[in-house]
Amino acid sequence: MIDILELLNEPIAFQSDAWASAVRGFWQNAYTAVRNAVGGGLTMMIGDGFLGVDSWQNFLTYPSAEGVLMDVHQYQIFSDLELNRTQDEHIQFACSLIPQWANFSSANLWTIMGEWSAASTDCALWLNGRGVGSRWDGTLQGDPTTQVHGLCDGLTGSSATFSSDYKTFLRKYWEVQSVIGDSVQGNIWWTWKAENADEWDYSKGLQGGWIPQDPTERLYPNICN
Repeated sequence: MIDILELLNEPIAFQSDAWASAVRGFWQNAYTAVRNAVGGGLTMMIGDGFLGVDSWQNFLTYPSAEGVLMDVHQYQIFSDLELNRTQDEHIQFACSLIPQWANFSSANLWTIMGEWSAASTDCALWLNGRGVGSRWDGTLQGDPTTQVHGLCDGLTGSSATFSSDYKTFLRKYWEVQSVIGDSVQGNIWWTWKAENADEWDYSKGLQGGWIPQDPTERLYPNICN
């Protein structure tokens, strides 16, 4: 039995106003088509297209639509602007999302943080595509605007190479993003296992201690204060 249908995964609405308009039109047309086909029993999920939830105020909300969820994939690693942030700034930005998302989910659409991780770089092997490098170390192919932010050594791969300070950051970043998920209707970590990228790997996070065995445990309960 299918309870929720996600109509499209990760549309890149941020590319331009034309792309954003096309994504909005697709959501509206797809919503109408599905409702006409199956009626009102199926919940539909749309995505923010990496525009941020405030770009979707009053979109497919009740009473013009019903049974719609917003899916947001929360990463701060796929642009130079985001990669320029310090570890503290990554945490501060995550803190800023908590009231924003909570307000959106209460006034507009129930919201799920459908993907997130503790990664603060795009260094993971083939994250950007098979055989493609990363923005972080300036090896991303086909992107003439890529800066060099630093080396990937000690930031991805086996956690045996992670410093204690980096593991502390991973724990803080995990906790603050958990709070985002708790402020809305839930969250889904990406991913349980990753190929040689322990900062993305939930099972390795449990082993390494930056993800707690009890997901409600907090070492930094006042991290946003």
